[in-house]
Amino acid sequence: MEEVIPVKVQPLLADAFKPYGTVIEGEDLGYPETEEGRVGVEKLRLRFRPGADRVEQLAIHFSYNQTFIPLTGSMILIVAPAPSNRAQGEAEGPDAYELDYAQVRAFTLQPGQAAFIEKGAWHNVVTLDRVCNFINITRKNPNEGPSPAEELEGRIEQAHAVRDYVEFVDVCKRDNKVIQLEI
Repeated sequence: MEEVIPVKVQPLLADAFKPYGTVIEGEDLGYPETEEGRVGVEKLRLRFRPGADRVEQLAIHFSYNQTFIPLTGSMILIVAPAPSNRAQGEAEGPDAYELDYAQVRAFTLQPGQAAFIEKGAWHNVVTLDRVCNFINITRKNPNEGPSPAEELEGRIEQAHAVRDYVEFVDVCKRDNKVIQLEI
């Protein structure tokens, strides 16, 4: 039986979010960047799925930062700080990256809020609304097209085939742990 890591969902506030990135509000600026490919802006949709409060996978990428902006519906952004052992993970694969479960947080993003996550921050998004339409500012390779967020959610093997520069880690398989969102 896996260990359950309870994570209380909290409002998106700048100070609480600081270890993972920046909340863009007022006159704040975010600077999208990518070491390869190009910065892309896309409109995506998340749909509610039963069991969305149970998170078994997280994504991580070091070559670009990313911004999430809900337009309709709300989303929950699950984050953890970048691992301190990047070189080991790059040498041995994503399963070697450290994940500090004590620092996992979950933030509710309401329509119009913008969360800018830094390179290397662990993350995933879910919605508890019927649908959440959102803007995703991310990396895109030439001729890549929009991210298939709805189709891939929860399917790590298919996700690797689509975005080889995003590492998806099934923390339930790797660490025998599951993140349980407390709404």
